[in-house]
Amino acid sequence: MTGKIGRAVALAGFPILVFASQVVWVSYSPVTTKVAADLGVSKDAVGLLVMLFPIFYLIMAYPAGRLLDTWFKGSLITASILFIGTGIARILAPENYAAIFVGQVLGAIAQPFVVNGITPYASAYFEEKRRPLAVSMGSAAMYAGMIIAMAIGAFVYGEWGVWGLSLYSAIIVLVGGVWTVWMVSEADIIGTIEVEHLPTLESLKTIIKRREVWIFAGIIGIGLAIIDILMTWIEPALSTVGLEKIAGTATALMVVAGVLGASALPSIAAKYNIRRKLLIIASFTGMLAYGILASMISIILVYVMLAVSGFMLMAGLPVIFEWIEKTTPFTQQGETIGVIMITGHIIAVSALAASTPLTGYYRWFFGLLASLAAVAMVLAGVLPSDKGLTRIRNSLE
Repeated sequence: MTGKIGRAVALAGFPILVFASQVVWVSYSPVTTKVAADLGVSKDAVGLLVMLFPIFYLIMAYPAGRLLDTWFKGSLITASILFIGTGIARILAPENYAAIFVGQVLGAIAQPFVVNGITPYASAYFEEKRRPLAVSMGSAAMYAGMIIAMAIGAFVYGEWGVWGLSLYSAIIVLVGGVWTVWMVSEADIIGTIEVEHLPTLESLKTIIKRREVWIFAGIIGIGLAIIDILMTWIEPALSTVGLEKIAGTATALMVVAGVLGASALPSIAAKYNIRRKLLIIASFTGMLAYGILASMISIILVYVMLAVSGFMLMAGLPVIFEWIEKTTPFTQQGETIGVIMITGHIIAVSALAASTPLTGYYRWFFGLLASLAAVAMVLAGVLPSDKGLTRIRNSLE
């Protein structure tokens, strides 16, 4: 494809697919009980549609990452085709649970390619100075998809029922899938992809020997844990002080602020080599915000503290992704992200389980979140300095 505008249009395909993957994931979540009644299944069956994504992510994250490293364009096309299958299933049978379930399985298999692909997408298609922005685009699209799906799900259902939920999400994912296939066919990769790949075990050994990989996994795991705990338990925690009615809008505000932070902060951190400092500040901000809510609570404080913490917290993921992009060969980026994200998800699930007994005590609830943020701050503090961070060169350069 010739021309900067044409290339830019084509490259928008992948962020749109990232966005669509999140919409498909949680599209039925805002009205689970009502959807279950309409489809003639239990609410647990509808909940399974959501659970398929984290289940398959744990199974597929590493192999998807490895395939991205060894078969980059083919992996993006495969993920796109799988998501296109999700869209087709919803269009053909928008009110049939079996068809929706099959489509959801296809999407759950595809999602690890999309999440792990954010970093290699930036490396493959963008010049060095634009890669932090590309990583931010992918990460912000991930958060934005979740916001849109959660925000409009109840409205769409109220107007058009399950049929409407299925159709609007199908259209979005079909656009993202087709656009990404077009992107791969039209947008040239910068440099060459004829690079040497280490054997799988040897490559994995080099990754797990990197100290910062495990620190990144811990920080991302804690970030995911804080988000999961808030999304799952903030309503019962706030109900102990009579503020349960603001739980939904407060968490929505947190995620909106997070999209803004993820869009703006990583490029600043990369430009001034303050990635480590930003991660420390983000963790400290969370510790302070949740510590304040554990000590005193009001409607204004809940809104302000969640917004501030969300703005900083959700910038951490793209900052780490960009750090990995700069210090990891192209042929190991997807694999490295896979190792980090699998570990992070295990940490997040463990923390979510541990938080369950605290939901009836808001001080302990927010105290736990503050403690998690404090651990993340310590982990960020032991990261190597990113001053003068040296880019790993490979044949994509």
